[in-house]
Amino acid sequence: MTTDISLLFFDPHTLNGSLDSALVAIVDTEAARARHSDNGLFIPSGTLHAQWLSNAHHMHVPMPMKDFDFQVFNAGQRKRTQDSRSCMHVLDPTLHRRPSDQALMATLAVTHHLGKCSVYHYIHEGEAGALFLHLMDVEPVERASWRAWQRLARSAAARVAVSQPMLSDDCWYVRWRPEMELERKFTSFQIPDMWQLSTAMHKAFGEGAFKDLVLEIDRDFQTYDYESHIFEVTGDPLETGYISFIPQADGLMAVKRKWFLENAELRREDFNTDQPVAFADIETHARSMTSANLCRLKPFRRTRIDINFESLRTGNGFGAYFDVCRMVDGSAEFAQVEVEYCRSRTLHTLREVEEDFETVSNVMRDFLAERNLPFQQDLYSKLDFAREASRL
Repeated sequence: MTTDISLLFFDPHTLNGSLDSALVAIVDTEAARARHSDNGLFIPSGTLHAQWLSNAHHMHVPMPMKDFDFQVFNAGQRKRTQDSRSCMHVLDPTLHRRPSDQALMATLAVTHHLGKCSVYHYIHEGEAGALFLHLMDVEPVERASWRAWQRLARSAAARVAVSQPMLSDDCWYVRWRPEMELERKFTSFQIPDMWQLSTAMHKAFGEGAFKDLVLEIDRDFQTYDYESHIFEVTGDPLETGYISFIPQADGLMAVKRKWFLENAELRREDFNTDQPVAFADIETHARSMTSANLCRLKPFRRTRIDINFESLRTGNGFGAYFDVCRMVDGSAEFAQVEVEYCRSRTLHTLREVEEDFETVSNVMRDFLAERNLPFQQDLYSKLDFAREASRL
């Protein structure tokens, strides 16, 4: 279904002043592959068809241009964007033309529906496309009136001023219960081809197979391979769990700690990277972290492929982790697929994390079942694995 999207372009040099005065042009587009919901609008790169160009002097100048673009992340996008800006320059039938190479920012995107318009604010772009976050809904815009568009820009500026504190330096993410880990596990002691499995899921996400879920820009596919040196913590119920040390390639150490009396989907977790802990000192460091009993278990190696995605409906982001864990001495191994809540980005109230967690966990359950793979939903932990293997 084609989405009717108006892109509002602003002069970045005056954007910090009055938003309506910074409004330079509007391009009405048809977006055959755009996806949108209550929280987000995702526009795949290179898929827009421009229809009309408007500015303060002329409204609805015909602009029949395929492959219209505004992104600059890669060379192909930059070429299409430069061609688009040049076209906007040539088609402007006034003496007020701006330079054809002027950098204009597509700060707002407006989707037109029966009875309302939804306004989205630009937030992120990458190889696959650009993401806008929902800002507000308004009455249908009088599209032939520049003043109507300026009023919309002013209203958006007021809403952005309220939402701006929510935009942090970490790609504008917030996190529900940041001290906790929420994850569901699917375990198999027969190890399938995890590369084939993970790439199949990545492809399915990219093709829009899962309702309202899109790959997370810049984090959609990640691979890791590292050792984990684990200490079981027992005795004091308030301290029980484990501490693990993960040597980094740069000589520093990642230190993870989890607190739990029994396996569960929601557990307290603390994870810090880039710690100046020498490998020879990890036991001493572990003892400095707790007064409870420590038992050093056999180390294992974890090979992990991550698919990260987020909901266009709520802004909640999750990871699907495809793991193979093997003891360093080769004595035991197993495979596990985890679904974990990671972070959220929204200009509205954080919501429905647990509901989304159930939804995406069921997506994974069904994905595995369709392939007849021997994964079983359970609570089997890495501590269980290390503890059992250490007895061998």
